[in-house]
This record gives sequence, structure tokens and C-alpha cells, in this order.
Amino acid sequence: MVVIVSLVAAVLFGSGDFCGALATRRATALQVVAGSHLIGLVGVGLLAVALGNPVTGRDLGLGAAGGVLGAVGVGLLYRRLAVGPMYLVAPVTAVTAAAVPTLWGWLRGDSLSPVAWGGVVLALGAVALVSSVADRDDGQGPITPAAVVESLGSGLGFGGFYILIAATDADSQPWPIVGARLTTALGLLAVLAVLRRAPLPTDRNGITLIGATGLFEVAANCGYLYASTHGQLAVAAVLVSMYPISTVVLARLVLDERMTRLQIVGVVGAIAAAGLITRG
Repeated sequence: MVVIVSLVAAVLFGSGDFCGALATRRATALQVVAGSHLIGLVGVGLLAVALGNPVTGRDLGLGAAGGVLGAVGVGLLYRRLAVGPMYLVAPVTAVTAAAVPTLWGWLRGDSLSPVAWGGVVLALGAVALVSSVADRDDGQGPITPAAVVESLGSGLGFGGFYILIAATDADSQPWPIVGARLTTALGLLAVLAVLRRAPLPTDRNGITLIGATGLFEVAANCGYLYASTHGQLAVAAVLVSMYPISTVVLARLVLDERMTRLQIVGVVGAIAAAGLITRG
């Protein structure tokens, strides 16, 4: 069950990132993150009230701290995906986001079989392959040091979010996500107010994309929360971090961006990695 939920969360994360990247072409990255987090807050808040699970200040605090790191990661990711190259930014972010909690879980005593560790390594390689097009001229601009640095920063933000959310009590779900979204939504709205900018663009399609981003992301966060608190952090984090696969597939289906042979190999590798992790 943990593997299945993690993979579903990966698909949702990738779909949210794709919508967020498109939205950033119609609005600022700050508007996209603030708007999507506000919409996500409403959705997860209603879910939390409906479930009625108990919650402690510690769980809300960990969620809030994780939300701040996650918001930094999302903001950097959307900015970089918008200016491109999308196929290069995604793997750097995803591999970093997976490696940080995997290392943390190992240091904390996570015990995986050799087969499962083989799946973890294969998954990291697959994520890199599925998005790598270093020699591709896709019109999104050249690879720059700023793109690499911001992608690494985004991955560190996501990795920190994964670690903090996994440390919450499983019985409190989904309240830690409420804490995360409440903190970031209010903080980002305050920044927009200071800058005298609207939280949402006037473009209707942009608003729709922001709404889809928020709902996809909060659903993915809830899925990861369940997987990481009911299973091993390394497994959940690595599987969820395979989200660039759905981003690339959507880019192919919606934007008609051609997939290279390396990307196809990466997709196959990711499937094999999921199988190894499951068996391990």
C-alpha cells in the first residue's frame, strides 16, 4: 500500500508541477505559489475537519516548518521551469529532493534490503535520464550556473519538507499539511500585499491552472504524508521523487515535446526501480 500511495503521489506532484509551470507563463511565480497554496489550504482544511483526527502543536509546528521549506522549493522550481530548460531543471531538483531524505533515513536507522537499495539507486538514475536533454535545443535557453544552483536549492527545500512531514504523528493526518499550507499561504499573501500585487492573475486560464496546481499538490502532499508515516522514509521519498516522469509525459501529450531515447529508457528504469523497491 505504501508503494502504491507513493507512486500516486508522484503522479499528482508531477501533474501539479506541470500546471504550475504553465501558470507561471501567465502570472508571476509568487502569484502561482500563493494562489495554489491558498486553494490547497481550503481543500485540505475541509478534509481535516471532515476526518476529525486529533492534532498536537508539535505536528502543526513541524508541518508549518516543512511548509516554509516546501514553498521555497516550489518557488524556485516554478521559476526555473518557466524559463527552462524544463527537461534539465526537473532531474536536478528531483534527485536532490530524493537524496536528502534518503540519506537522513539511513542515518536514522532505515534498513533496506540490497534489492531495495538497488531500486533506490536505479530510481535516482531513472529520474535523471527521464529529464536529461543536455544537447537538446528546445528554445528554452541554455543551461546556466543559476539554473543549476536554483534547482539544487529547490531540491533541498523539498528534501527538508519530506523529512519534517515524515516526523509527524500518523494519527494526526492530514493536519500537518494544514499547518504547512496555512503558514505558507498567509506568509505569501502578506508578501503580495506589501508588493501591492493581486494574489491571482486576471487571466481566467491562469486562475484555472493555479487552482489545478493547488489541488494536485495538496493531494500529493497528503499521499506522501501517509506513505512516509506508515512506511520507511527512504522508500516514500524516492518513489514520490519520481514525479518528473509525469511532468515529462504531460509535456509530450499536451505540448507535443518529443521524448528522447534516454527519456524512454528512464521511464522503463523507473518502472523497474519501483518493482525492485516493492520486492525489497
